[in-house]
Order: sequence, then C-alpha cells, then structure tokens
Amino acid sequence: MKTTTVLLGMVLLLLLTFPHRAAVESNPLTAKAEDDFTLVKVSEGVYAAIAKSGGLASGNAGFVVGDEGVLVVDTFFTPVAAEELIASIGAETKQPIKYVINTHYHLDHTGGNQVFAARSIPIIGHDNLVLWQTTKNRRFLPAPDELQKRRGDAVKQLSETPRDQTDKRAQLERSIKRFDVLATIKLTNPTVTFSTGTVHLHLQREVVLFTLPGHTGGDVLAYLPDANVVFTGDMGWRKTLPNLVDATVKDWITSLDTLLKQYPTAKFVPGHGEVASADDMREFRDYLSDLQTRVQKAIADGLTLDQAKQQLKPPEQYKTFAFQNFATPNVEDMYKELTGIKGK
Repeated sequence: MKTTTVLLGMVLLLLLTFPHRAAVESNPLTAKAEDDFTLVKVSEGVYAAIAKSGGLASGNAGFVVGDEGVLVVDTFFTPVAAEELIASIGAETKQPIKYVINTHYHLDHTGGNQVFAARSIPIIGHDNLVLWQTTKNRRFLPAPDELQKRRGDAVKQLSETPRDQTDKRAQLERSIKRFDVLATIKLTNPTVTFSTGTVHLHLQREVVLFTLPGHTGGDVLAYLPDANVVFTGDMGWRKTLPNLVDATVKDWITSLDTLLKQYPTAKFVPGHGEVASADDMREFRDYLSDLQTRVQKAIADGLTLDQAKQQLKPPEQYKTFAFQNFATPNVEDMYKELTGIKGK
C-alpha cells in the first residue's frame, strides 16, 4: 500500500502539477511547443528537447539529424508533446524521421510512442520494454474510468465555483484539460528490441546504442562519436533528485563510473535537467553514493525505515536540486534495496 501511495504521489507531482498560468490559456490538445520544452542545439545536427516544468513533455527528449534521416530519442509524456517535437524537427530539417529510441519504459519518456507508431517509424528499446511498457506503466496512468471520474469531479467543482474566484476556476480548468490529455495516451510498445552488446545505426553519421544497469534494468543510451554527445535517458539527471522506484543504486553508481571513464569529455543529454557536463554527471553520481552511505549508516545504527525517512535529509549541496519531493522516497527505496525488501 505504501508503494502504491508513493507512485501515485509521483504521478500527481511529475505529471499533473502545472505552474499557474493566466485564467485563459490554450487547450493543451493544441498546445505550443514553447510551453512544453526548450530546444537546445548541443552540437551540429544534435538537439536536446528540455522539458519545461509543468508542461506536457515531463521528461527530456532529443533528436539527431544526419544526411540519411533523423533519429529521435524518447517521445515525451504525451502524444501532444510528441507532435510538437515532430513539428520542431520539421522546422530544422527536411530529412524524414528514420528511427525512434526509447531509453527506458517510464511514461514520461514513452507516452508519445503512439504518434511515431502511427507513422510506421521503428521504435527501438530494451527487450524488457515489451514486458513493462504496457503493464508497469499503468502505475503512472490512471485507468479510463478513474480519469473520467476525476474529470467529472473537476467539472462539477467548476460549475459550483463563483465567477469572481478566478484563480480557483483557472486551476480547475487546467485540471480538466490535463485529464483530457491523459485520456489520449495509448501505451505503445517498441517494435525493435535488444538486451546486450551494441547496436550501430547509420544516418551518414554513426549512432551507437548500448545498455547499462541501474535505473530500471532496461535502459538504453545513445552515443554520437562525431559529436561526442551521449543521450543518457534517466541514467543521468542534472541537478535533479531522481526517481528510484525501479532502481538498483549499487549498479547505477558503477554504471556512472563506467560512463564517466569512457566519455570524460562528452556532453550529456540527461533524462531530466539541462544539458550536462561530465562534472554534472559526477555530481549526480555522488548524490547516489552519498544517499547509499547515509542509509547504510542509518541501518547500522538500528534505525527503522520510518525513522530513517524522518531523520535523513539531503545534504546542503543537494537542497537546490529540482524534484525535492523525491528526497524521502529516495531514502525509502535505498533502505529497501540495502535490506533486501525492495519490490516485496
């Protein structure tokens, strides 16, 4: 029950929390890309689409332009945002989209898969996504009946809210529109998968896909040798507390050490946060290591899970990180991993 509560909290905070906007705003079904993500040119023909807080993208995406087509990395949280990404690609190049990569199964990186599948574009991911994409993701997406109920409740509240309570009415209107967007998501599997080794894609520039353990057990990263850029998905977070719901932190720290050793001068497009340097990635790695050390000590000192959650707070250098709502769940997930009860 506690795990379910944490997951629902993540859904509400990550996927349904939007910043306050004007009382009159565009329908998110026809939203503007600039409301949902910022397009950043990382290198020639390499772009990061950095999700904006509260927008319809939720997690980062990106794309690579070659002379023989475009590779898209991740598809955002919603079909609306995925369509916006396609439009942004079209503004940069006339090359067709040739491949899509799912870095992992989490809905904020795969919710737009259906948009690319409808265009018959191959979607490449880890073997485990075929098992998880349409099953585990249901934790992050309310069932249709529940969505309709929530929408109906919001419509009823709106009808009962006086016209002069503009802030409350605007909030309810945003909620209704968000529920409409959630209702458009159809969980869609990748069409091509692998689990070991590397996959080399060619667009008249090489893209190397590989896997590393740690975040979900089904993560794919993409490296561009000619640009020295790594798309990490959620294996990398920049100045943001991570989601550890599926993580094995021990493996994750080792994977980040490997990544930093192999690509010490690369630019990294993380799953959340701005484009990162090796120093930024090392800072994130150190957050995980520090969390592991602090929770290990708490267990050795005899603290219960509830005591550890109450007493362990992020050190000062991490208090400015985004997603501070993950601080306590991070302690819980780390405690359960170290005591062998995670997932039980």
